[in-house]
Amino acid sequence: MKSYLRKSSSRPQSLIFTIEGRKSGKHFFFSLLQSQDQGESSSPVVTYLMNCRAREYTTLAPSVHGLVCHGPPSGLVVSNPSTRRSITLPKIDTRSITMYHHLGYDPISGDYKVLCMVKGKHVSWGRYLAHELRVLTLGKGNSWRMVEDFPPHCLFTHETPDICINGVLYYVALLDTAVSHAVMSFDVRTEKFHLIEGPDPYVRPMMTRYEGKAALLFAGIADCRVNLWVLEDAAKHEWSKISYVSSTVACDTHFFHHMFCANDAGEIVMAPASVCSLKPFEVLYYHPKKKTMRNVLVEGISELKVPFWDKDPCHNIISVFAGQLDNLMFL
Repeated sequence: MKSYLRKSSSRPQSLIFTIEGRKSGKHFFFSLLQSQDQGESSSPVVTYLMNCRAREYTTLAPSVHGLVCHGPPSGLVVSNPSTRRSITLPKIDTRSITMYHHLGYDPISGDYKVLCMVKGKHVSWGRYLAHELRVLTLGKGNSWRMVEDFPPHCLFTHETPDICINGVLYYVALLDTAVSHAVMSFDVRTEKFHLIEGPDPYVRPMMTRYEGKAALLFAGIADCRVNLWVLEDAAKHEWSKISYVSSTVACDTHFFHHMFCANDAGEIVMAPASVCSLKPFEVLYYHPKKKTMRNVLVEGISELKVPFWDKDPCHNIISVFAGQLDNLMFL
């Protein structure tokens, strides 16, 4: 299994889209192969992976080494889009209806772990601290265990995704000592937390991966300025900054494209907020260092005969993540 995953990791990785249908009540997962050898525009084939029921209070979690964790607090599910097999995790006995989940992978042991945060005590400014944190290791008893020692914090928002890099899970957190945000890291193998001071400005960030490192992506709507803060040294709380103004994004054609993530090629990935069910849509890749833009036309979804897809004339793109891998792990 590990040899297959290593071979898969060397191949071009895919974007994984989560697209929501309001009338169907479904989340649809699609993948789009990334290639850095294409010209300024291309039309690759999109692949349908799976669908699941759309729920409130659902964390937008990325694909982690080929697996995806999704679902409501009362019934978290880990799915393998490559095999379309899923496993439902044990229910957590709690009165709280708000729980956030994160999926991590340890490349040394090969373990997948789910971190679940139960929201509890209200502090101020509409912020709540985590009441408890629990961890479950897939395939090893599948039971939740309490995390005894962790810094007082809470997830910044369920709409801000986490990222797992080299066995460390990162997510944007709020603290009980300040209104500003920080980044919390969780070592998947040792199950230890480390608080990383966040950079300025203190606005809503997006957690992403940039050139193999954890990064925060900030977008300014008024001035079209994009700030990308890259974590250089977690122990020293050191960040480097890439800032640029993209006039291309501000033009009429691309104005409603939202920034979702960055890929390992150093490109910012943008996609429309909503798409028509029967029409193609455009994904943009902007390279801030090279100052180049390329576009990819996503078409053919209506020809895939996706179950429940035709229930809605339009769908909302709720997340786009880079780094989807094929994984033959049996769940």
